[in-house]
Amino acid sequence: MATVDNESANSEACENAEYGQVTETRFRTPSPPNLPPQPPSSSTSHPTSFSYHPNAAHTPAKPKASHSSKFRNAPGVEEKRQVIVKLDVPKMIPEVPVDDFFHSILPPLPRSSKGDLVEEVIAKLKENDTIKNDRWVAFEVDPREHSEKEPQAFKGLTDIWNDVISAAKKVDGSLEQTLGLVVSGHVYIHSDQSRLCQPDAFNKLYSKIPATTAQTHNDTGNARRRKSPEEYDYVYDIANPYQFKKDHGLTQIIEDFSKVVYDMEQVLARDPCRRFTFGTTIENRTTRMWFMSRAYLLRSTSFDFMTDHRRLVHLFLSLAFSSLRDLGWDTTMSFSHMDSSRRQYNIDVNGHQFTTMEVLSDASADSPLGRATRVWKVKDSAGHPRVLKDVWLETDRKEEHLIVEDILKAAGSIKIDPHIDYRGELEKRILKPMEYCRVPVYDKTVEGEPVKDEPDDTDAIMLRGYDLGSAKLVPVLPDKASIPAPPPSVTHSMAGDRDYIPSSSIRLADGLNTKSEHLESSVSSPQATLEQVDQTDATNVAQRKVVTYSAHHRYHYRVVFEQCATTIYDERNLGNVLSALLEVTKALWIMCLAGWVHRDISGGNVYWSAKAKMGLLGDFEYAVHQSEKRHHDVRTGTPFFMAAETMSNDYLYTPTATEVPLQKDVVSFTPQPKAVTPAPVISEPKLSFSYNPLHDLESIWWIIVYVIVFKDVEDESARSPDPDSRQTMMNELFHGQMEGMGRQNFFRSIKRGHIDTVQECLSSSFAPVLKLLVILASRLITAYTSSEQTHPDKIDDDCFEIHGTFTTHLERNMDSISSINLIPVKATAMKRPNPTLPEETDSERPSKRSRTSVNTQSGGSGSRTGNDSSRQTRQRGSRLRQ
Repeated sequence: MATVDNESANSEACENAEYGQVTETRFRTPSPPNLPPQPPSSSTSHPTSFSYHPNAAHTPAKPKASHSSKFRNAPGVEEKRQVIVKLDVPKMIPEVPVDDFFHSILPPLPRSSKGDLVEEVIAKLKENDTIKNDRWVAFEVDPREHSEKEPQAFKGLTDIWNDVISAAKKVDGSLEQTLGLVVSGHVYIHSDQSRLCQPDAFNKLYSKIPATTAQTHNDTGNARRRKSPEEYDYVYDIANPYQFKKDHGLTQIIEDFSKVVYDMEQVLARDPCRRFTFGTTIENRTTRMWFMSRAYLLRSTSFDFMTDHRRLVHLFLSLAFSSLRDLGWDTTMSFSHMDSSRRQYNIDVNGHQFTTMEVLSDASADSPLGRATRVWKVKDSAGHPRVLKDVWLETDRKEEHLIVEDILKAAGSIKIDPHIDYRGELEKRILKPMEYCRVPVYDKTVEGEPVKDEPDDTDAIMLRGYDLGSAKLVPVLPDKASIPAPPPSVTHSMAGDRDYIPSSSIRLADGLNTKSEHLESSVSSPQATLEQVDQTDATNVAQRKVVTYSAHHRYHYRVVFEQCATTIYDERNLGNVLSALLEVTKALWIMCLAGWVHRDISGGNVYWSAKAKMGLLGDFEYAVHQSEKRHHDVRTGTPFFMAAETMSNDYLYTPTATEVPLQKDVVSFTPQPKAVTPAPVISEPKLSFSYNPLHDLESIWWIIVYVIVFKDVEDESARSPDPDSRQTMMNELFHGQMEGMGRQNFFRSIKRGHIDTVQECLSSSFAPVLKLLVILASRLITAYTSSEQTHPDKIDDDCFEIHGTFTTHLERNMDSISSINLIPVKATAMKRPNPTLPEETDSERPSKRSRTSVNTQSGGSGSRTGNDSSRQTRQRGSRLRQ
């Protein structure tokens, strides 16, 4: 990545940016301008398998930063940083008084100290003239008056750090140093795959700092010499990135903020052993501390490091001598070995050890605020392959193994056909949890042995019980004109979640609609001081009746599944793909009979087990019982596979709904400008929209469409599909956004039999699959229309069970497609001159990240009207014997 020298241009871009609340992924993605968004995932064992990634369009619908063309095309760290911070960070965050930050958030002072360690260290610093005339001797002038750039202007911090450490060890010889300080001078921080970021300084594991290496170094003078990998600074060893500016104007404040947040985000994204991280910004003498976990980003009020000796000494002592646990490391996970240039880890789950073999999904971890789901293929102590999921769940969410238990229990109570073991039939078609736990935090405090503590979370453990409700909310980046007035009650949908609804709300007074003249004058000048910005915050707070904040806290959860199977994205045989979908449809049928819906059917949750010759369904964390009154009643799913009604958050087949007119170019997929499709006229429903089993089935339908659109048939020589038409179809159907009528038009048009032009875009061997899609779409639309005939009084759930139709037609097509082997689209495009289709690589496989969520207004399931006696017939579910 190339660096950017024009800092003023970057800061100006940051200053003018509007900031949202969505996130980035970090892996390489192709970036031709005509491609739909393609967020990437991790490596896979199939280096040539096709892997195209759905976009993660969270609602409110803003694309994730790294899924944008701006991020993919950014040439270097500086440019990527601007995109990430523009899209990833909430506009308002809690600001904690600096004393509260030091007491409850910063790592506690060394436990082995006696008396007031800070005061004793300060006394020794004054004795050896580190502090003289109430000033740090290492700083003869303020940084803003220094003639050289930031690394030289702030290098005195290294001298202060070393003197503080030396004095502390003289006061208490039992102290063991954990971190050292490196003033880096824009040295790159690396991962095992690439360069990441360029903090001005950082704390690094003391054991990883060579004794012969000076703690102040600068890459600028060594640009011609290529470093060896052993000389790199790696993200796995660093903590608390620093960003410096010699001046303290608003432009500098904004730039420091954008840089330190990006640095902190990279620490959490690239190191799976990290639970949270700190950051520090200094503009001239004005210092702030930052904290980022998976639940929130917050900052402290400022202090003057030049004269506030006690706070700077306290900060350095806390960072230098704290345990890894208190500094944000997860001590239940440790580095194991390098495998094919990737780091592998040993992970503890409920006392059992598992070693990672391959990353299956970790793109969600790039979101600084969210679940940070990581999925590995692992091996247990006996060498058996398993699948391990690591996730940060909201505190009011059930663990996935408990949800699976509830579903199986409900399946066991089905009495429709006494000859069918519904629980057993479902159990063999789902991923089975075998080990699980709320991840505890450990600390080596007793005779060097790990001592188990309470389960980790973002509240009692990380904040040590500190109530963020007392923190004021501040705009992290004041707009130059004014801060837009939010509605009276605002809830933040945290990035990385598919259906996140925080328990907190921000309540602002009507007075916030009035522009503050003080605010406009303070932010219009690029040299506005931090004190002016703080005063602006105070002015805004005074205009509000109530300003409250309460993070939706999270706990750390791990689950290991028995089976290790192949996702639909990796499966190379079309017959196996449809067989997997057949078995998953049967699993959904049983769930429907038990009253449950999955709500997140996607190619990444449907597996094919070659060993068992069985399709498997996974990822039940968003499954719910339809009658459940749930707090998180929201839109969930992966945009590529979401039902049209779920995307629209409304019923589309009611008697009063006007059918969307079909656009000819939508059906033909000719690459030409399209006319704007008028929105459908839909009556205002009395029932709030609720997810039902038909939506799960429509997601199965979209998986089939996805497979034939993004894959070709191996060694097919009859003809090659037209690449331009196929590209247009990709853009129309799988853009990953929550708006647009293309998907609904396609769903309805193919039901009418308009498949000729579709066939022209695809491999000829997919003709039987297209006919299957026509039949299934027709059955689905009939079921939708029948179920919504009684709207708005109710939704007829007797029409939901068309799973038997799906299984019948899937089975009928097995013989005609069982011998079809799939290859990436690019493989056939390579045979043609000047191919326009992208090269799909395994680093772009669809991931758990590619999901969406939005709050609905339903307090429960509006579509469920109770059990029907007709459900007790033997006919329903009888095909499950087959």
